[in-house]
Amino acid sequence: MYALRVYRSNLVPGSSVLFEGRKHLRRCDVVFVPELYALRLTLRETKTLQFREREHVIFVTGSKGAPLDPVRLYQDYVAAHPAAPADPFFMFRGADGVLQPLTFDGLASGVKELVALLGLDPSQYASHSLRRGGASGALASGLAPFFTRFQGDWKSECYLRYYTLGLRDMLRISAAMLSQVNRAWPASGS
Repeated sequence: MYALRVYRSNLVPGSSVLFEGRKHLRRCDVVFVPELYALRLTLRETKTLQFREREHVIFVTGSKGAPLDPVRLYQDYVAAHPAAPADPFFMFRGADGVLQPLTFDGLASGVKELVALLGLDPSQYASHSLRRGGASGALASGLAPFFTRFQGDWKSECYLRYYTLGLRDMLRISAAMLSQVNRAWPASGS
């Protein structure tokens, strides 16, 4: 979700019996594109795409050799959890060894477990934190905000509220303002 900036409702169903192929991500909706070393994801219905007037396509590039290479992680995941093309994308083996869909609750508890492993307070994070964090990370990267808006499929500019200024950004703002003032009123030859 971090790299994708998609809603949890596009990734996983509320329960295993609520999976809908037109709404939730299926195995066939994620395709490896070798010539780009990237993943192509297709979403057909989102919060802002309720009438299937188009498909929302997202590319996630890989990073060969990196520990968090999305392409390699995808390939490892698919190899370890084979499923039919119309099956939910995110599945896990239950205690009985049978593949079952990951649900809202499973995603939320997984996020909280990972946050706790990082030494952070799990009560301060939820699955939506990944969408917010992805938007903040994209905006902090220096890319034009349009790209963040497109990737997250936002119709409005509400995604800008997700951005949390870090120290580096605050210092950059202050330096830019000071530079402008200094250009307007150059120092006298003291």
